[in-house]
Amino acid sequence: MKVIPLFLSVSLISLSTSVAKAESNWFVRPYVGTSQMSDLSADFAQIEGLTGKADIDLDGGFTSGIGLGYRYNQNFAAEFGWEYRSNDSSVNLASTSQFDEGNYASNIFYLNGHYQFAKTGKWQPYVGAGLSWIQEIDIDLERDGEEFSYSGSGDVGYQVFAGVNYDLSEKWALQSEVRYGSISDIDLEPEGDNFGEFKGLDYYTTTFQIGVVYKF
Repeated sequence: MKVIPLFLSVSLISLSTSVAKAESNWFVRPYVGTSQMSDLSADFAQIEGLTGKADIDLDGGFTSGIGLGYRYNQNFAAEFGWEYRSNDSSVNLASTSQFDEGNYASNIFYLNGHYQFAKTGKWQPYVGAGLSWIQEIDIDLERDGEEFSYSGSGDVGYQVFAGVNYDLSEKWALQSEVRYGSISDIDLEPEGDNFGEFKGLDYYTTTFQIGVVYKF
């Protein structure tokens, strides 16, 4: 997608400019939201002595995060942030072994570029895109007090989003946003005394989130 390199370039330019200028164009935004993920399947090997396809059903979950950004001008801004996400899951291994409880969770860092449209009164819509990097992603399979945990890190994906700010004052604004993220082909290795592995997992997320923005 050509929009990703464009916004990444804007982000890098913005961040480098912020170092050179001591202007009050910084902002911070904490947020919370609901997390929706599509059901998926993946290959697995040597879990409970089984190898084959895993069907993973995902329920609704939540996300929270915080971003630190810099406004380059009236239209462009860059943001670096962190996000935690968790969705409940149930997993069926090779149509043989069922785990009705568990979760699919992640810690992700991101670098985004924002394009902000002209204000209409106190409202200011925006769009953006950027890159995401997995610090850790894991899936837990739980059944009758038994737990199997698998995790991975280092994969890179992208996200696109759109939202709107509503100014409360010169420094504060409310924000609502919808965001889509995509990270593909993730491999998860066993944690602790667990055995086996997952191959080729995907991480496609849709988030509806609200937050506050403080400008300084």
